[in-house]
Amino acid sequence: MQVKKNDKVIILTGKDRSLTGEVIAVDRKNGKVKVARRNMMVKHRKPNPITGEAGARIDQENWIDASNVALYSEKKGGAVRTSARWRGKDGELFTTKRDAVASFGDAEAKVTKVRYSTKTEEIFD
Repeated sequence: MQVKKNDKVIILTGKDRSLTGEVIAVDRKNGKVKVARRNMMVKHRKPNPITGEAGARIDQENWIDASNVALYSEKKGGAVRTSARWRGKDGELFTTKRDAVASFGDAEAKVTKVRYSTKTEEIFD
């Protein structure tokens, strides 16, 4: 899955198409995301006379399939595709993990995986 919590995404399909928002929840098992104030649905709550709660209509976000959202690029002003890169010594990016580990030499390697857009040269993390 290409998106994580707190990522800014653009919705590609559906009634909220071309709108942007922030991811507030991710369901990796089912491949779904929730985007803040997008794909809203109404949930009806029954009144409970024992506790004194009144009935209500609650607006809440519904799940969106992760394939229907894409990362939003501030540089491009739209959706971008990303690929994996590994950050080696001095923040240099490598296409393989082996090259990133080799950049450290004999020292303990602290290699991190990042999402990288080749078109805009942005790092998402």
